[in-house]
Amino acid sequence: MKKFLVYTFIVIILAFSGYYAFVYFFSYSQGYRAGELVKFSKKGVLYKTWEGQISQEATQPLWNFSVQDNEPKVIEQLKNLQGQNVKLSYKERFKTFPWWGDTHYFVTAVEQTGKIYQNNLTDSSNNTSENNPTIKALKQENEALKQRIKDLETTIDVLKNTSNK
Repeated sequence: MKKFLVYTFIVIILAFSGYYAFVYFFSYSQGYRAGELVKFSKKGVLYKTWEGQISQEATQPLWNFSVQDNEPKVIEQLKNLQGQNVKLSYKERFKTFPWWGDTHYFVTAVEQTGKIYQNNLTDSSNNTSENNPTIKALKQENEALKQRIKDLETTIDVLKNTSNK
């Protein structure tokens, strides 16, 4: 009887380990999604998991995703990019466990796509030009364009004066 219980226990452990390895290492699909990062938060009752949403377009619904705790760089990037357009790399898994997240989509990388919405520009605590390289670059580009316009106006005035003579 003891041998039977030991073998049964070993079979159960091996079966669970195999199932866990299959769910963790094999993904159903991999891909990219882009849109405005609408929400990113840590939620849950028993297991706190990182969950987020992006709005892809007006005609498409919100896309929900999860981020595992072993992705601290991705978590930090998503915290800082709320309200901005992002491109997310993800893995879709067949199944998930409650301590991983609510969805089958797990984000593995984040890239900012550059569009900043007006409501984020008014938050001076997080998006000053010293802290946000995108705003700093846009200000520099704006100044360069203003200088180019002045140069063109000067050229036009010179051409008008020479054609009148």
